[in-house]
Amino acid sequence: MKKIFIVLLTISTFLSCESDDGITYVTPDYLSGKWVWDQIGAINAQNVLVYQSYVNDEGCEKNNLILNNNGSYEKNDFQLVGSVCENSQQLGSYELNNNILSLSYIDEEEEEENQNVTDYFTIISLTYTEIQISYTDKDTDELVFLKLIKEEE
Repeated sequence: MKKIFIVLLTISTFLSCESDDGITYVTPDYLSGKWVWDQIGAINAQNVLVYQSYVNDEGCEKNNLILNNNGSYEKNDFQLVGSVCENSQQLGSYELNNNILSLSYIDEEEEEENQNVTDYFTIISLTYTEIQISYTDKDTDELVFLKLIKEEE
């Protein structure tokens, strides 16, 4: 009787260890969605990162970045020009390699023929509802930090 129990236990152990070939694991897509500028930060004289609310021109929508799950993006930068709020829109493709987000687009404002440009952002942290990024400002050569909040659809 004891031998039969051990044989059954051994067989059930091997049967329960079959491979899980039918199971598909899905990686959550935290990056896709509409991200709205929330806070901007800089390192102060005491070498401490300080954030403050990002304030857009009065009457304008908040700047945003829409990352689609097909690798395309839309960046909307709203500014008050005279009494009208204008959107300087940028369309292109994005790629994520480790913690580097690259936005590639054609800069039609360049004096030369349509210049291919890629901007790089370091992702400091990413959750489903918030992303913190840093980048070097091309005009001032300063390190800038941004917190963006995912807008619910």
